[in-house]
Amino acid sequence: MTRKGFTLLEVLLAVTLFATGVVMVTGLFSTGLISSVDPEMTGIAMALAEKRIEEIRNLNFDTGIIPEAKAVVTDVPGITGFQRSVDVTTPNTDLKQVTVSVYWSYKGSETTTSLITYISKN
Repeated sequence: MTRKGFTLLEVLLAVTLFATGVVMVTGLFSTGLISSVDPEMTGIAMALAEKRIEEIRNLNFDTGIIPEAKAVVTDVPGITGFQRSVDVTTPNTDLKQVTVSVYWSYKGSETTTSLITYISKN
């Protein structure tokens, strides 16, 4: 006599494999959603750094271009959670290297992005 159908073991194995696949796919979607926040934050940080570099370029070379300690960004309405610092070095007497770094918290750790520009006295 031939029986047609599935055994209980085959059904349990199929359900287990299906459930494992669903859990893995769900994990991929949630990781994708979480990581999509980082490019947005990086874009805001780059805009904040660019804004500060443009402001520094309009300052007096000898007296206005000075380092700034890490501080909360308050000059842009609606933007919170970012800090910014400015580092200034002088490779030679008529040239300054300005590095603007922007910091923010992402997944519980501090993240940073920096822009570097050179400003000439002449």
